[in-house]
Amino acid sequence: MKNQAAIAGVIFDDTGEVLPAHPVDLACRLAQVVGDTDIIDYAIEKLGFVYVAPIRDALLVKFQSSTVHHLAAFAAFYEIVGQHPKRLILGCVGEAGNSDQYEIFNSPSEGLKRLEAALYTSQAPDCAEERTGCSAVSSGLRRRPRQQFAKMEQVSGLSGPNGPAAKAGDRSKRLSRPLDSISSEDQWLSHLLRNWRNARFGWRLPSSESFDPLQLLNIARGRAHIVDTSRSNPEGYRFRLWGTVNSYGGDHQNKTLGEMPAGLMRDNAIEDYWEVVTTGVPAYRLIARVERDVSYSYARLLLPLAADGRRVDQVVALINERPLPELEV
Repeated sequence: MKNQAAIAGVIFDDTGEVLPAHPVDLACRLAQVVGDTDIIDYAIEKLGFVYVAPIRDALLVKFQSSTVHHLAAFAAFYEIVGQHPKRLILGCVGEAGNSDQYEIFNSPSEGLKRLEAALYTSQAPDCAEERTGCSAVSSGLRRRPRQQFAKMEQVSGLSGPNGPAAKAGDRSKRLSRPLDSISSEDQWLSHLLRNWRNARFGWRLPSSESFDPLQLLNIARGRAHIVDTSRSNPEGYRFRLWGTVNSYGGDHQNKTLGEMPAGLMRDNAIEDYWEVVTTGVPAYRLIARVERDVSYSYARLLLPLAADGRRVDQVVALINERPLPELEV
C-alpha cells in the first residue's frame, strides 16, 4: 500500500536526522521530483530512509531491507524504544509491480530484532573498511538497542493486547488466525474470501465493482458491514452499510467509528480496520468480549477493497456469531 501521505509520522534520513513525513515538505527538502512515485516510498526504497508512524498502541515502521541506511535505522530504534509501543508493524516497500509486505509483531522486541537483522544485512558496504564494526560510534549504537529489548518486553507486558478496559469488568480476547485456516464453522467466510481472491488482478486489490456486492450480501444475509475507509483518520471511517443481524444492535449506518458507543468494541474495531487499510491484507480473527455485562463471541473476516487497486478505500466486515470455547473471557 502507498498511503503514507495520509498518516502522521516522521522519517529518518541517512544522517539519522528526523524529518516530517509530509510529501511536499520532504520533496522540497530532497529537491527531488519523482513524478507519480510516492516521495516517502522513494526516500525509503532509494535513499535508505526509515519511516515511523503511530497507530493507537502500535507503531508502523517502514523500510527497504536491501537499502536501509544504518544511521536511519539506529535513529528509528531509539524512536521506537522511547515510545514503548505494545506492537510493531514492520513494512517493506515492494519493488515495481509488487505490493508492500507487512508483518505484525505483538512483541516489540521481536520486531526490533527483525529490523536489526535487516540492518546488518544491508550495511556491509558501509563497513567495508572496518569489518570489526565500522566506527566506535556505530559500535556503541549497535549495542544499545539490544540492551533495550528486555526493558521494552517488560513495558509491553504491563497491559493486555487491547489496552485498558473502558469500564470495570469489560474484557476482550482476540485471536488472529491464518487465512488458510478458516474454520469449517465459518465456511461462508471462506467462500467470500475465495471470491475476493478471484477478484484480484495480480497484485492489485479488488474494487467494489469487481467484488460483486449483491452476491456478498446474499451470502452474508445481514452479517456484513461495508465501511468507507477513505479518511486518513481511522476514527473517521464510516459505515456505508450496517448489517443488522448481530447482537450489538442498533442501526449505525452512516456513523463513523468515532461516533460509535465508546468501549472496547469500538477501540478494537478502529485498530483492526486501520491495520487492514494500511497493509491491504485480509484479517481473520476470533473475538470474545464482555462489554457492559453483555457477552459477545464471533469470527470476523475483514476484506480490503480499492478502487485504484492500491489504496484501500473500503473494508468489508463479515461477522459470524458463534460460541468460541477456545476463548474464555
